[in-house]
Amino acid sequence: MNATPLSRRALFKAAGLAGAAAVLPLAGCGSVPSSQNGVTTLRFMQNKPEVVGYFNQVIKDFEALNPDIRVIQDFNEGNFVPGLVRNDPPDVVTRGFAQATADFVRKGVFADLSDLPAASTIDPKIQDLVSSWGQYNGHETSALPFSLAAAGVIYRRDIFEAQGVSVPTTWDEFVAACEKFKAAGITPIYGTFKDNWTLGQGMFDYVAGGALDIAHFFARLTAKGAAISADAAESFTSNFGPALPKMLELASFSQKGAASKNYADGNAAFAKGQAAMYLQGPWALSQLVAANKNVRLGSFPLPVTNNPADTKVRVNVDMALSITRNTPNMAAARRFVSYLLDPSVVNTYNEKNAAFSPLKEAPAVENPQITGLAASVREGRYYQGATTYFPPSVPLYNYVQAFVYGKNGQQFLSALDDEWRRVAERTAV
Repeated sequence: MNATPLSRRALFKAAGLAGAAAVLPLAGCGSVPSSQNGVTTLRFMQNKPEVVGYFNQVIKDFEALNPDIRVIQDFNEGNFVPGLVRNDPPDVVTRGFAQATADFVRKGVFADLSDLPAASTIDPKIQDLVSSWGQYNGHETSALPFSLAAAGVIYRRDIFEAQGVSVPTTWDEFVAACEKFKAAGITPIYGTFKDNWTLGQGMFDYVAGGALDIAHFFARLTAKGAAISADAAESFTSNFGPALPKMLELASFSQKGAASKNYADGNAAFAKGQAAMYLQGPWALSQLVAANKNVRLGSFPLPVTNNPADTKVRVNVDMALSITRNTPNMAAARRFVSYLLDPSVVNTYNEKNAAFSPLKEAPAVENPQITGLAASVREGRYYQGATTYFPPSVPLYNYVQAFVYGKNGQQFLSALDDEWRRVAERTAV
């Protein structure tokens, strides 16, 4: 069912700690099952502290049906790599899927789940989002999507209605809506530029992803390796230039003083009605409602061209389930993952967290805060943000912020080309 367990050296390499492996003793990973009195103990590491309560109840229900298994929840994702180093990785893991997680997949840290019956219930379009990052041995299924987050433009329904503005379906309509709000003395988009990540996942990802085939671009870029140059067909300079003026136009529709406002400021201000729109994902919705229980919110994908058929929504696999390859508790771990992917569990989780279920037979989304994104998700008109393809070592958000402040597009794109080349050179070594 699973390939030969990884050596400790391979785990260090996957974690980016290959140098440490040379000075520490090698040993088999997780060689002793966690079982006592006929009860197997699983460690379940999940990446979202805000949903601990939900999973506590799920675990309680699972244990009632499986009295021979005990599950301990660990919601500190920072424990994952140290666990690999100590030869004590968790049994079952959820992680947001991006470059860092994909590195573990490609190194074989996680077991193949393709033969798990629950795998056949996943929408293949959503499973492809995971597979597109690379697969161990070129074919294994190392992670099964649990939750798909879709991020677009959050808008105040009351302000749109009061101004007679419809949800825009083209870039020109979007700009016209912004101009109408400005003329009425309403800030079109609340900016939180002080927190540079909001510029990255917001305007940079939205504008780039709405006009480019992001996955195809990064596939070509990766294949090019360290031979990247500014004038290459695969470079950022050659592909992202058209996105930059639109990013600056979006920035121009923000309030004065946006450079001094952070994410918390934005949530408080937007909940109070200080802008018509907010470039944020579903993670902001609960905080907006907490600040104003009567707020009426909706979301729509940012249209970046004047052809509505081109419009796509930014998504990310917010949680994907994996089992560490070397767990001695494989049978129990597979039972637990199968339970987590039961429709009653996975659909309820996503309904409660303004996200989309990855299941083929998932019910239609009814949450009015995200129904405007549902058609794009259902039809597979989505992309994973460009920011998710960069390794953590690249200070991408700093570069995006510097561009928004300094407006030097050539410098910005050249910096991305240089950073990517350095990453490719390190990876080649």
